[in-house]
Amino acid sequence: MVNDNERVINRAKQEVLITRIFEAPIDLVFSMWTNPEYLARWWGPKNNTNPACEMDVRPGRAIKIIMQTGDGQVIHVTGLFNEINAPYRLVFTTTKDQNGNAGLEVLHTVTLTEEKKKTKLVMNVAIIKTSPEFITSCQGMELGWNQSFDRLAEQLHS
Repeated sequence: MVNDNERVINRAKQEVLITRIFEAPIDLVFSMWTNPEYLARWWGPKNNTNPACEMDVRPGRAIKIIMQTGDGQVIHVTGLFNEINAPYRLVFTTTKDQNGNAGLEVLHTVTLTEEKKKTKLVMNVAIIKTSPEFITSCQGMELGWNQSFDRLAEQLHS
């Protein structure tokens, strides 16, 4: 298990900013983030599944997701909601734990605006801390989130 003193800040790629337009109303897009049944369908890169997803969408309350990668790795994602301003803004942290090593802590800020029956999503992902085992995850974070948002777009139209 990695302790806080062994974690390092990933200075090479500390933040990712992603903007996407979804052809769906803002309330539906917001619910895709806040309903665990919906979130489980799209969270994570392609070929990932989420056999478990629990959340209590209130400030200070928990997020728990078990992700399974396409090659069978199990990643435990836990976190806390910091701010909820429905349906416009979510701020939450997540920590990824793989094989008992809690090694990646991230702050997510999701801002939604409605524009002509479409929803503009702007998401800032800021790495707080990471262990050496998760550096590869950090480097692939932008690609992973874009794949997640591709999956979200598919769910919005299913």
